[in-house]
Amino acid sequence: MSQSTNTTDTLPFFYRFYFLWSDPAICLWGAYMDFFTPSFVINAFIPLSLAPWNDQHIFVLQQLGGSLLMLCFLDVFLLRYSKDIVVWKILQAATMIYDVVLLCSVYGALRMQGRLTLPGIRWEDWGGIAITGLAVLVRGAFLLDVGLNKHGKSEKGA
Repeated sequence: MSQSTNTTDTLPFFYRFYFLWSDPAICLWGAYMDFFTPSFVINAFIPLSLAPWNDQHIFVLQQLGGSLLMLCFLDVFLLRYSKDIVVWKILQAATMIYDVVLLCSVYGALRMQGRLTLPGIRWEDWGGIAITGLAVLVRGAFLLDVGLNKHGKSEKGA
């Protein structure tokens, strides 16, 4: 029985590892932070020196945490259920929209806070930018078939 050439069976290890293990772990960690360390997360987005802690922000973090749990669930279950590369690409495209919105919102917040300078950007900011920026690069490469031939197979395994 021949296998379809449009499956994830021959995806390079990097994509499999990133989408099946790394991405869900990052989402789960982010959701944990949103639910259980909200003051830390708020301080990471809005430094306490600019605005004091406000319990009224917790519901926004719960919504963000819920979104991250949804992405984790889809990564863990949908991607393991489906070997259809088109399904994988649809999920990665949708998640990339989310990632780009996150990066744009960080840019907007830094600009609004007057911290859009190298000295103004803290390690917390760089951490979020790096994690989300890497996700955009990996998803973008996958969607552009970097490392894949036109059938979704690894270039070296084609």
